[in-house]
Order: sequence, then structure tokens, then C-alpha cells
Amino acid sequence: MRLNVSTALANPGQSYPFQAEILIPPMVVLDDPVSFSPVRCEGEYVGSGSAVTVRAHIEGKVTSRCAKCLEPVTQDISCQADALFTPGAREGEDEYPLEGYQVDLMPYAREALLLELPMRFLCSEDCKGLCPHCGANLNTTRCSCREGDTKPNPFAALSELRIEDEEV
Repeated sequence: MRLNVSTALANPGQSYPFQAEILIPPMVVLDDPVSFSPVRCEGEYVGSGSAVTVRAHIEGKVTSRCAKCLEPVTQDISCQADALFTPGAREGEDEYPLEGYQVDLMPYAREALLLELPMRFLCSEDCKGLCPHCGANLNTTRCSCREGDTKPNPFAALSELRIEDEEV
């Protein structure tokens, strides 16, 4: 979504309200697929010489997969974000490019929402995950291989190591 900011550039210091719906393409974040519903962006922009500052509230829904059972998870996401758009700004800098009299709100909204993503998505706080032996979703199925198996101990090999006290 491109926003025409020519009036703000012609009238420095004057703020102008805006509303926009932004489509953010699906992506992979930390090896997990992440997609956003159309994102609503509402705020204001102010010109200052040859640059424009955008302040907005951004909200939508994000979908990924549960870190334990791999089922799809959708949750609300929102944030407040400020950004400076300047001519000649490049990708990866703290500023966004101002192209003529237009600013592209999609990279701005995408980066702001990425910072708000949880470290991991969970379908519920008490998600049981997948069976480590057969891969069954333990939230919906009870598997027979789980019965009688003991919980794996990742430190079992350490119990074989013994350090004897040495007398000096």
C-alpha cells in the first residue's frame, strides 16, 4: 500500500491522518511459516523538509503453527510504530525510502509486526504436543506406544561418569 505524502512535504509540521489496509506476504520466521490477515494501519504522517514521519497503530491476525503439536494457530497482533521516510534510504537502515511523493507502508508494517511476534506459538498453554515415538498428536489421540515407555532422560549418559574424590 502506497501513501501519497505530497501535501505533508509541501506543508512541513502539519499532520495528516490516514487509514490503510496492507497485505503482507507470507514468510518464514525461525523456520516456521507465518502469514498475516490483511493488516489495518491507522495513524498520521508529518512532513519535515524532504522527509516524512509516520506514526500508526497497526493490527491484524497472524497465523503460524503450534511449537508443540504443529497445528495451525491464529492470534490477534497489534503494535504502535513510528518510522522516518527519507529520499535515498536503503533496505536494512533505520529509515525507509521516500520515492517521489509516495511511501510504501508494507515494509514498515511488516517489520513492526515481526517485532511483536511471540517467541513461539502455542495452540493452548496445556498443549501435550506430539508423541516422540509415533508422532501422534496427543491432544486428539492416545497412542499405544506411549504406555510403558519411560520419559527419555537426556542426561542418562552422565550417570555413567563418576568422579572419585582424591585424597591429597
